[in-house]
Amino acid sequence: MDTWWLVFFWSGPIGIGVFLACLGTFVWLLAKADAIKKQTSLIEKKKE
Repeated sequence: MDTWWLVFFWSGPIGIGVFLACLGTFVWLLAKADAIKKQTSLIEKKKE
């Protein structure tokens, strides 16, 4: 059981991989939301 704890804990390789995957997804979603915000603001400026 001790070895599984080291593998799946945050300092283990799988824990670090999961953390990096979640962090990358978060950054990607933020960039996507920013792009959508820019598009909607441009459309609103065109209507005025």
